[in-house]
Amino acid sequence: FFLYYNLRHMYWPELRCLKRCCKVFEILVVKTLPVLADHFEHHELNIGFFALGWFQTLFLYLPSMPSATVCHIWDIWLVERSFKIFFRVGTAILFLSQPILLNHELEGMMTYLNTFPDATLLNPDILIECALKIKVTNRMLFEIEKEVR
Repeated sequence: FFLYYNLRHMYWPELRCLKRCCKVFEILVVKTLPVLADHFEHHELNIGFFALGWFQTLFLYLPSMPSATVCHIWDIWLVERSFKIFFRVGTAILFLSQPILLNHELEGMMTYLNTFPDATLLNPDILIECALKIKVTNRMLFEIEKEVR
């Protein structure tokens, strides 16, 4: 599923694939950002609350996301023919936002993740560079996807 462009699966009835994508992302966050994942769990923040919009629109959902960043993300996606870049970008956003998120409770985190008042971290030179340093392989995604089925 995550290996090709085939996006029609994302919009099938009940959005099962989109929800699975969010669940895979949640597990990826637990593995790569355990302190932040614990903070989310402590405040009962379900990653799907914000990630659903990110993945459903392939990051067009974020009004403060510069078009240059979105274009760069999509260029990588089209060249690699893999959904990995979207998981990397989502993880990079959380990694770069971690100092702020760890100082907020549920409402503050949700406000931040939906508005990004300081959009500096969404600059392509910062976000894409960070995202490409995050190790996400097709094999990892396949293994995580098997866990959530």
